[in-house]
Amino acid sequence: MEAIIRSINHIARMATLYREQELKKYGLGAMHHTYLLNICRQPGISQEALAKLIFVNKSNVARQLAVLEEKGFVTRQTSQEDRRQLLVYPTEDARALIPVIQDILQRWNARVMVDFSAEEQKQLLDQLAVVKEKSQQLLEKAEVGE
Repeated sequence: MEAIIRSINHIARMATLYREQELKKYGLGAMHHTYLLNICRQPGISQEALAKLIFVNKSNVARQLAVLEEKGFVTRQTSQEDRRQLLVYPTEDARALIPVIQDILQRWNARVMVDFSAEEQKQLLDQLAVVKEKSQQLLEKAEVGE
């Protein structure tokens, strides 16, 4: 199992380096795409909900959103229902960048999966979905102390 996790981590690191290289020209870091894609899918998402959605702690989300806000990709507004919450909205610049981000991700996926048939790709994705689901279940159990 250690070899599997090591391989997954290695693939993730290579993908991060690729995104970093591709997104640099837009003033973004390697992980900013995750924030922008989710904020554009759910305008007005709270920082806390975003942290849970992308499995990042709240302080990291706050720091990254400050960077994205400074660069003009998001705005944060205090919630009218709960003044303790900040809601995050994409700007037009962020929305305009979504097709670019999607293209970058699609090109990476196409390049790394080029040697797999459509059926092999589906099998791999199905198997990874099982591992992902199990990982989430284990994390949730750990959070509730089971």
